[in-house]
Parts: sequence; structure tokens; C-alpha cells
Amino acid sequence: MKLPLSIARPLAVAAGIAALSFAAPAVAEYPEKPVRIVVPFGAGDSLDGTARVIAEQLKKELKVPFVVQNIPGAGGGKGTAEANKAKGDGYTLLMGSTGALTARPLISKPGYVTSDFVPLAQLVEVPIGLAVKADSPFKSVKDIVAAAKAKPGGIKYATPGPGATQHINMEIFAKAQGIKMKHIGGRGGKGAITKTLSGEVDFVFVGAPNYTGLAKGGKLRVIGIAAGKRVPYFPDVPTFKEQGYDFTVAVWFGLLTRKGTPAAVVSKLRAVVKKVATQASTSALYKKFNFNEAFLDGEGFQKRIDANVAKHRVVLKDIGLIK
Repeated sequence: MKLPLSIARPLAVAAGIAALSFAAPAVAEYPEKPVRIVVPFGAGDSLDGTARVIAEQLKKELKVPFVVQNIPGAGGGKGTAEANKAKGDGYTLLMGSTGALTARPLISKPGYVTSDFVPLAQLVEVPIGLAVKADSPFKSVKDIVAAAKAKPGGIKYATPGPGATQHINMEIFAKAQGIKMKHIGGRGGKGAITKTLSGEVDFVFVGAPNYTGLAKGGKLRVIGIAAGKRVPYFPDVPTFKEQGYDFTVAVWFGLLTRKGTPAAVVSKLRAVVKKVATQASTSALYKKFNFNEAFLDGEGFQKRIDANVAKHRVVLKDIGLIK
């Protein structure tokens, strides 16, 4: 039966208001359950440490658990692809890193593209260092370059994985020096270090903070930091530039969510992440783990991601990793 217009219109308006009243609390109450943070590298890496710092702070602020899940493999591609399978509802976040997010999709088809994710905030930067086993004959970066020139392809090195920032930049360095070396992925920074300690590779090139305990324990020797200046936790280790090479590399880590996440949830997450990431207690934890604070809000992080994709598209072609 068709209702008179005078009755139908008020009912339609009332229905619309009712629908809005039911929909609004779903966003306002976010989060109502635990939130997963996918880390696409193994436990103990710098990326993992950053995720655990921010997870603890978010738990305190939002009163629900933020659970870190490590899914290593394929240079960060496996975990990033897993995060991409989740619903866009804000209950699965990704701790993204430079290479896995902006270079890996250019090299292969890992199950995601960069634009599948919405940036919430860049959190930290970590300078990259070169380390060898304590009893290695290599005492400097120049020693490694000389050995590689003497025996092309004979020097082996490890990074977190193929397409990782460390891998790409070491290939750039090798090309600039006119040398060829063999790359072996470590399924994360910790795995790359293990390959060096076992003697499978000659050196490792990962985030410098990963080396502190092993260097102090006399198992690893750090021989070069790819930063503009020496880092406070390795004051006696010279930079690449001090050794005659104009070469700096850092990786950034940031938090993202799936494309399709409601705008209100994205806005709430961005606001809360900014609050906890810039407070004194978080700064103290970053300092404890030797991370460099490098906060960028969602918009700023998106610009940096876009710039990295554009840069990697050119660089990867130049070093022959893509056509």
C-alpha cells in the first residue's frame, strides 16, 4: 500500500536519522577490540622495536591491546601482503618500511601496491651501518671495496631481503665503485646478522642500532656508518664519508592502515598516533633503542612515500633490478 506523501516524507526522514544514529557509534567507539600491527620482518629488528614502542603507547591511550604480529619473508613483502588481505576497518595496521612499501611492488608482484595503504604517520628513521664478524680481515669499507675489485662477485653480503632499502643502496654503492658483489637476503635484519656471524656472508648492511649488543659483546665489528655524522652509540666508528665515500642511507618506519578504512577511523588514528608519537615518554623509548625521531603526519608521510616511489622507479632501472 502506498502511503500518503504527508506521512511518507516524515517516515523517510526519521529512518535516515535512525540509520545515522546507529552508524555513528561504530566510529565513535573505535576501537572496540584488539588491533593488530603487522611487522613484515622478524622479532628483534629495528622495525619490530618501533612497532612495540608505539603499540604500548597506543594501548595506554585507547585502552585496548595493540598486538604486534611478525610476518617475515620476501624482503618485507610477505607481511605487507598479509596486511593487505585484511578488511579496511582499522583493526589491522602495518608497520611499513621504505623498501618493502615503495620498492618491492616495482620489482615484483608481491600481493600489494603502495597505494593499497593509507599512511597514518612516519615515526622514526634509522641510519644504516656496515658490520663484519669480529675476526674478519676487513677493517674498513676500503678493504671491502679492494677485495671486491680483486675478486668480482666473490664478496657476499646480507641485508633484510631483496628490494629492501639496504639492498638497493648497497647495489648503488657497488655500481659507483665499479664492483660486483653477491647479495643474500636475511629475512629481516636479525637474519642478515646471523648470516654474517655464521660466515655465510662477508658483511651485513642493516640498521646500525641492530649491532649494539653484538658489537659490545665482541661478536661483530662495525666498520662504517652511512650517515652524515657519527652516531652516539658508535662514536668510534667512522662514517662512509670519512672513509672517502659520499654515501648516506637511512630507512624510515611508519604506521599505515588499509585503503577503504572509514575516514573517521583514519582521522582518529592519525590524531592519536600523533599524540602518542610526539610525547616525552615515547621519545625516551626511541632514545633507549637508538632510533631517530622523524615524525611526519599522514599528509607529510604520503608525500614522502610518493617521492620514494618516484626515486626507486628511476634507481631500480639504473641498477638493473627492473626494466
